[in-house]
Amino acid sequence: MKQMLTALAILFLVLPISAQMNPNSEYYRTMRWQAKDGEAANFIENAGKKTKMFNNTPEHAMVTYQITTGPDQGKFERVLVAKSLDYLYNHNSQQELDYWSKNVSKYANSPEGAKIWWRIKGWSVNWEESAAPSKYMNVHILTLRSDNNGNFRRYMNRYMGILKENSTVKRAVFKISSGSHPLEFRIITFFDDPMKARGEWKSEDFNLEDAYNSKYGFNAFRTDVELYNASIEIYGQMIESHKLIPEMSFMGN
Repeated sequence: MKQMLTALAILFLVLPISAQMNPNSEYYRTMRWQAKDGEAANFIENAGKKTKMFNNTPEHAMVTYQITTGPDQGKFERVLVAKSLDYLYNHNSQQELDYWSKNVSKYANSPEGAKIWWRIKGWSVNWEESAAPSKYMNVHILTLRSDNNGNFRRYMNRYMGILKENSTVKRAVFKISSGSHPLEFRIITFFDDPMKARGEWKSEDFNLEDAYNSKYGFNAFRTDVELYNASIEIYGQMIESHKLIPEMSFMGN
């Protein structure tokens, strides 16, 4: 297991040249773990100890969510938060890997491969730097077709711009950089109160479709939504619900 984890560390650092890498971007690494039968409590406890030892500052922060819906229900997703290219390539994580191998991995099955994502800052709405992690996330995972990417980008640019100006929802978009299909995205909605997951409009009489059409032309909203949907692969979408596990997360200073 130690050799496997060391190999994974190398994979985290030696990313494919073909992956989309930008020195000014903000990167996130995700990995999914399944606790062995009857060992979930031990997994949470010992992974939590590791988090408190090695991931207890903003510079090394990790957070953990448990997936509560979909085919990966019950798995834990560990997220290395907001890192630079320099960190991904040069951070020495051997002590962390050794601790995990000795104290945590015995309570879990072998993990899925890691994925590296970059946050599209222009498509982030009400994003707060260094904010405490939200209690819940709705994660919309989608894969684009190889053509018509422009239709996807046009709608996202317009839609997210309107949200920024008019909504309290907290949402961000992440694009895969390494570890999966090159046109895979995550659109994540963050919230603490399930009754307010979609946020609120800043004006009671606000109408999204009317505002969109007023800004971009007659029937622009329905046209753009139709083209947006057509840009996504058939069966290329899934939505998951995630719940924060505070014991395994850096909760902020």
